[in-house]
Amino acid sequence: MRISSIECGRVIAILAVMTIHVSPFAHPFDPTLWSSESYLWLSGIINQLCRFAVPLFFLCAGYFLQPKLSAGAPMSVAWRYCLPLLQLWLVWSLVYLLVPFNPLSAIEQGYLNSLNAQWQFQLGDTVNRWLVGGMIHLWFLPALILAVTLLAFCQWLGKPGLALMLGAGLYLLALLGGSYAKPLLGEEWVLLTRNGPFFSLLFVALGARLRQQQWQPSARSGWWLLLGGLALYGLEACVLRAFSGIPLTRHDFLLGSVPWAVGLFGLLLAHPDWGKGSWLARQSPKVLGLYCLHMMLVVWIFTFGPQNASILWELVKVPLLLVISLLVYRLLATLPATRWLLRTQ
Repeated sequence: MRISSIECGRVIAILAVMTIHVSPFAHPFDPTLWSSESYLWLSGIINQLCRFAVPLFFLCAGYFLQPKLSAGAPMSVAWRYCLPLLQLWLVWSLVYLLVPFNPLSAIEQGYLNSLNAQWQFQLGDTVNRWLVGGMIHLWFLPALILAVTLLAFCQWLGKPGLALMLGAGLYLLALLGGSYAKPLLGEEWVLLTRNGPFFSLLFVALGARLRQQQWQPSARSGWWLLLGGLALYGLEACVLRAFSGIPLTRHDFLLGSVPWAVGLFGLLLAHPDWGKGSWLARQSPKVLGLYCLHMMLVVWIFTFGPQNASILWELVKVPLLLVISLLVYRLLATLPATRWLLRTQ
């Protein structure tokens, strides 16, 4: 079952993820380049407006998997769904651990010497690395695997609603230990609550529940949920910044993420033919592969791109990353030795 509006939404979401990672008007390795208050606001707003993307991915996963889970043998269904994701996670983790972030430095200093410093960055966090893998963005894959497994287990127990309740509880814990930790607890948990099922399960379970109830929202209700959720999210982020000094870019999700993402998903469902036959719709099968590969290109963009504050460079970074990612995807898909890196089946 394919819905062209959701297919297009997934492509826009991967572009949003790329935007988060390439950080327009910010430089993670040299924050002084864009340290003025106006640029902090600009980069923060861009970053936060893209935070619909991962919740949308999780909603889609639950929505399209639910009929198979409810048809019988949910744990077997979950296994067949999760095994290719687990394989992708392991292989791409290995790729990111073995490919130098700075190939020129690897030539000058030696391959292993250059990787030693790189591995400290990738594997230095002993608490969270097991739910992340070889590169920071790969956390999405084990988070999705765990969410689908828990959803399937609740379905196997005959209590599909339990996954939604468990997801809501974990989500509140994630906020308590993450974005809301400083005002409520004084400091954040060592465990990064974006990882694992804390963030993912609620949205995957919500997607499944919406499919189970055959939710058919109107465009009006979708817009109300989306705008209301976006307003709540913005209010939370601004209050946390004003009273606790938490930067906008700290937040992966907030309370407002739920109505924001569900509203967007409902709006796409209300207009199923949006983008039908378009270039965007044709890119949809590439989304997971693009997600896995693009972060190496992000690193190289920061390593080899201009090291000064160039407005023109900041404007072209995102489209440049998209174009290069599509070219690398095409190259990997063409070569028999690398084609399997992009597949989940």
